[in-house]
Amino acid sequence: MQAISNLSLFLYEKLFVVVAHSGEHKDIAATFTYSFQDKETIKHIVDTAPIFNAPNSVGRLYIHHQRFTLVPTTLFNPAQGDRYLSFATELNEQVDSVIYTGVANNTIQVIGTADKGLLEKLDKKLPELEIAHGASHVLGFFLTQTKDLLNQELFIHASPDCMYLAAFHNGELNLFNRFVITEEAAFLRYLFTFIQQMAFDRSHCKIRFFGNPEWLHTSMESMGRYFKNIHLSIPYQNTSYLKGAESFMNTQLLEAYWQQKLIS
Repeated sequence: MQAISNLSLFLYEKLFVVVAHSGEHKDIAATFTYSFQDKETIKHIVDTAPIFNAPNSVGRLYIHHQRFTLVPTTLFNPAQGDRYLSFATELNEQVDSVIYTGVANNTIQVIGTADKGLLEKLDKKLPELEIAHGASHVLGFFLTQTKDLLNQELFIHASPDCMYLAAFHNGELNLFNRFVITEEAAFLRYLFTFIQQMAFDRSHCKIRFFGNPEWLHTSMESMGRYFKNIHLSIPYQNTSYLKGAESFMNTQLLEAYWQQKLIS
């Protein structure tokens, strides 16, 4: 493997994805995907996986979970992060660290939580690692895809048993949230609720689906029975690969195609 310049880490509820970048263009040199059942397994991976002993400490960790909120940057005060989050979730100061990241040219702040124990473990291995809520990655991607939108559009980002859902009206973001999906009925329920909240026409509004429908216990055929303008979309690609690493795109994960550019 070529020398690693930085890492991108993506932590889902049961999936931990590590992307190793190489060179000044941050080409993807290698990827590592780990399944886990509890936090202790994550800490064990960080302790033992060779990639975390590579001679680098730069990168960003995206943590995907339900505990986040959005605040316009013009109204944002970093010292009030816990107050903003209190409207969306309960906080435990002994366990939770408040994190925030700007998206959309820093016009929106994505505020979330991170487990202090995990951060301490990672800091020993990667002391220069930035921490962000996973919603900043997904929303950042969605907001790069808003050129020439129809007046009613929904974007779906699928990952195993979870989805982010965004509603755009006349090209403007109106709703954005994340949901745990354990069965197709739950997926349809959230989708119908979003459409109803936005007063969208189900037969007219365009739905762009990013990822593998099976992760949400559905299929394009099944969704097509309810929605007439739904499309399985391949994310715009801004990643580049060294030879041999391209198979990561077979995962259909968003990070295989699109990643935020780190500011050094």
